[in-house]
Amino acid sequence: MWILFPVSLFLSAVLLFCIQPMAAKVLLPLYGGTPAVWIICMLFFQLLLLVAYGYAWLLAHLPRARIWPFVHGLMALLTFFALPVMFQPTPSLHMPEWGILWSLFHHLGLPLLIIGASAPLLQFAYSRTEEKHAADPYFLYVASNIGSLLALLSYPWLIERFLGLKTQFQLWTAGYVVYLVLLACLLLGWKYQPRESIVKKQSHYTDISWWIFLSFIPCSLMLGVTFYITTDVAPTPLFWVLPLSLYLLSFIVTFSRSPLIPHRWVVRNTVFVLIFPVLGFIFGESQILAWQMVLFNLVGFFMLALLCHGELIRRRPGPEGLTLFYFCIALGGVLAGIFNGLMAPRLFSQPYEYPLLIVLSLLVLPIKRFQREWWMPFTVLIILLLSHYLAGISSLQILKRWHIGEIVALLVATIWQQSARSISLAFAILFIFLFVPWFKHPDVLLQQRNFYGIKQVIAKGNVHALMSQTTIHGFQLLNNPESLKGTLAYYGAVEPVVDVFKQQNEVLKTTIMGLGAGILVCQFRNTDRLSLIEIDSQVLHIAKNPNYFTYLSFCPSEQTLINDDGRLALAKMKNHSQDLIVVDAFSSDAIPVHLLTREAFTLYRQKMTEDGAILVNISNRHLELLPVLTASGRANDLIVLELIHKGDKRLGQFDSQWVFLTLNEPLAFHLINHFGWRFVADNSTYLWTDDYSNLIPLLKW
Repeated sequence: MWILFPVSLFLSAVLLFCIQPMAAKVLLPLYGGTPAVWIICMLFFQLLLLVAYGYAWLLAHLPRARIWPFVHGLMALLTFFALPVMFQPTPSLHMPEWGILWSLFHHLGLPLLIIGASAPLLQFAYSRTEEKHAADPYFLYVASNIGSLLALLSYPWLIERFLGLKTQFQLWTAGYVVYLVLLACLLLGWKYQPRESIVKKQSHYTDISWWIFLSFIPCSLMLGVTFYITTDVAPTPLFWVLPLSLYLLSFIVTFSRSPLIPHRWVVRNTVFVLIFPVLGFIFGESQILAWQMVLFNLVGFFMLALLCHGELIRRRPGPEGLTLFYFCIALGGVLAGIFNGLMAPRLFSQPYEYPLLIVLSLLVLPIKRFQREWWMPFTVLIILLLSHYLAGISSLQILKRWHIGEIVALLVATIWQQSARSISLAFAILFIFLFVPWFKHPDVLLQQRNFYGIKQVIAKGNVHALMSQTTIHGFQLLNNPESLKGTLAYYGAVEPVVDVFKQQNEVLKTTIMGLGAGILVCQFRNTDRLSLIEIDSQVLHIAKNPNYFTYLSFCPSEQTLINDDGRLALAKMKNHSQDLIVVDAFSSDAIPVHLLTREAFTLYRQKMTEDGAILVNISNRHLELLPVLTASGRANDLIVLELIHKGDKRLGQFDSQWVFLTLNEPLAFHLINHFGWRFVADNSTYLWTDDYSNLIPLLKW
C-alpha cells in the first residue's frame, strides 16, 4: 500500500495551498486591498514550513523507530481542538505586517504545522520502509508539488469563482479530517526501520550554504515578480497564484526522475529567455500591453526557477540528509520572505529587489570561462553611457525614443557570454540605467515605498505629478489659478454633480475615500465639511506638503484627514450623516475589492443622507467594473447611473468613467437630462460580497 504515501502528500499539499489564498482573501479587506498582504502571507507560510521542517528533522533524529510516529500522532490529535477552521482576524493598521503574521499564527498555526511537516516527514518515513525506491524518496516530492499546483490553479478558476469563503473553510476542514485518517493509516500500518540501520553521511557546510542560496533566489524572485505584476493590475488570488504555480511547476520538473525540460537545455537558454522581461523593463508598462508585461516576466521567472532548482536537485544528499535538505529549502524561503516582505519596502523606494534577484540568479549559471571576462560588462557600460549622453542631442532623440542603447547593450550581454560573473555584472549595469531615477526620471522630486505601494512625485516643466507605478493620481499646474478649480485629471466629470449638491446643501458634508494629490478638495466651499480618508500615511504627507501640492492648504473647505481604511473609517461615522460619498481609493490601477462589495454599499447607503449619493471612479485599464457596481447598487435598491467622460486635454483632464448611485429619483433624472449621465439598464451583473468575488469575467482581454 505504498500508494498511501503519495496520496497523503498530494492531499496535504492541496490543503496547504488552498488555505493560503483563502486566508489572504480574508485579510485583504482589513488592510486596504494592498498587494503586500499576499507577500506577508507568503512570509507566514514560509516561516510555518521552516518550523514544520525543523520539527520533521527533530523527529527523524529520535533514536527509536516507534517514537516519532507516536509523537507525530499525538500532535495530530491535538489539532482537533482547532477544528472547525474559521479564520476571523482583527486588523492592526499601525503595524500591518505583524498584525497579519499574528492573526495567521493564532488561528491557523497548529493544523498547518501538521500539514507542513508532511513533505519531509513522509518522505523520511518512506525511506525507512522496504519499498522499491526507498533509497531515493525525492520523487515523492513531485506528488506534493502537483497537489500544490492543482490547488493554486483551481482556486481562482473554480473555488473562488463558485464558492464563498464560509463554504471554502467548511470544505477545507472536511479535507483536513480525511488527511488525518490517512496519516493514522501510515503511522499505525507500517513497520519502519530503526535509525541505526541507515548509513550516515555528514553534510558539508558548503552544501548547506548552496541549498539555502539556491532556495532563496527563486523564492525571492517569485515574490518580486508577484509584487511587480500585481501592483499595476489587481491584488487578487488570480494574479498571486500564477508566479507561485510556476514556482511549484519548476520543482515538479526538476525533481522528476526524468525531467521534461533537461537541465542542460535550461543552462544554455536562460540568458536568451531573459531578453523578454528585460525588454519589458526597457519599454515600460506604458508601451506594452498588460498581458505582455505579465507573460514576459513570468516566462523569465520560470526559466530562472528551473535553473536554480535544477542546480538544487543536482546537489541533493542521500536519504540520511533528507530532512536537513528540506529544512534548508524552507530556510531559504523564509529568508526570501523576510527580504521581500519586511526589508525591501524599507530599503528600496521601487521594486528593485526583483532586478537585483535576477542579477544574483545569473551567478548560478555553471559557465566558467574566466579569460578576459571583464571586457563584456565594460562594453555594456560604454554603450549605455554613450547612449545616455548622445540622447541629449536634439538630432539624436531617436536613441532615447526607441531605446537603441539599452537594446544594443542587452544584445551584447546576451550573446557575448563569458562567465556567470560577467553576465551578472553586465545585467546589473543595464538595470542600474533602467531603474535608478537619475537615469530614468531626472525630475523625480520624491520616491517612496511602504506596505501600501510605491509613490513618486515627478516635476515636468511647471507640473508636479503624483505617480503610482504608471498611473497618475493627481497633478498640479504651478502658478496657475486654473489648477485650483478641482477639475484636473479625472475630476472634471464630477464637477456638475458637486455643484448640484452645493445648491441643495448650505453645508455639504462629504466623505472622500482616497486622497491622491487632493485635487477634488478644491471643488468645495469654505462652508463644506470634508472627511478625507487615506490608508497610506505617505500619501497623506505628500498631499499636505506645499512643496509638492497646495490643494489642501489653498482650498477653503473644512477638512478632516483620516489615516485609515475607507470602510473601517466610514463605519465609525454617524448614520445618515454624509450628503456625498466619493470612492476613489485605487492604488495604481489595482482594485481594493472590499470597497465594491454588496456589504460595502450597504454601509455607504447607511451613512449617506436620504437625498445623498455615492460617486465611484471606475476608470481602469484592465477591468470592466460597471457590472459589479450595478449589482451592488441594485442589491441595495439604489438607482445606478454611468458617465463616460471625454476629458478636455487643454484643461488638463483625463478620460474617465464614473458611477453615481442614489435613492434620489429627481436628482438622478436631473443628471440624465442635463449632464449626460445614463441610466444603467444592463442585465450583465456580477455581485461581489465580502464572502465572494471573482475578477476573471471582468478582465479586458
